[in-house]
Amino acid sequence: MDKNSQVLMKNNEVEKKVYSAPAVSKAIEIITFLSKYKNKESTLTEISKGVSVNSSTCYRILQTLVSEKVLRYKDETKKFSLGSYLMVLGNRASEFIDYMEVTREYMGKIEKLTKSTCGLCQRVGDQWLYVETKIPDSPYSISIKVGQRFDLNAGATAKLLMAYLSPKEREEILDRIGLIKYTNTTKFDREEFLNEMPVIREQGFSVSIGEHYEGISGISFPIFNKLGDIEFAITVIMLKNGRNKEDLKNVAIQVKELIDELTSLI
Repeated sequence: MDKNSQVLMKNNEVEKKVYSAPAVSKAIEIITFLSKYKNKESTLTEISKGVSVNSSTCYRILQTLVSEKVLRYKDETKKFSLGSYLMVLGNRASEFIDYMEVTREYMGKIEKLTKSTCGLCQRVGDQWLYVETKIPDSPYSISIKVGQRFDLNAGATAKLLMAYLSPKEREEILDRIGLIKYTNTTKFDREEFLNEMPVIREQGFSVSIGEHYEGISGISFPIFNKLGDIEFAITVIMLKNGRNKEDLKNVAIQVKELIDELTSLI
């Protein structure tokens, strides 16, 4: 294995930090408590005891969930139950699961076509993360892990996701996280970085050659939802191996045919 691959694997092995938000955890416990048939309509006292939280804290969480229509409250019985918005979320989750299955199928096709690692990526705040991966059985494949996060300031995926934000959002994100010179080819100048955004939107993909990791190239494509908003990115990651920008664009044109098929299905 070459030095660049070892560096990438080392970065991939960094442990993920675990963060906790007690109020959110308790809200989920409350929803789970009310989802059980025997608890489907419960009072504040019953819920407070059921999830082991004091009444005042429980009341504040319940009021928030009611205001968001996640829960329903009947004044005449003083009882809480699951709300109508959970039906919307349930239907959305069902759609998500359906098109995830289709997406995995097409990721497999892309991995076979390119003989390269393929990752399904999603934006989370000022970062993006891998939510699904396809890694070819090859000693030259690049290892990535579901859940790995990266800032939106370098590489094919970051540039693609930034390209589909408004100019104001891009500027705000860069004000918060800045541009970091990860390698000698990282686009470190803000104007140069932002000037690439309309080009990416025009061609329908972004290309990176060693901008995030030395010796690693990437091509990223948008996946749109039914409303026309970008939902995910699919990124192909490969060792540079002498490929130039034109070589990667030729690969991108072939992959884009599959991406367009996938988008039409979901």
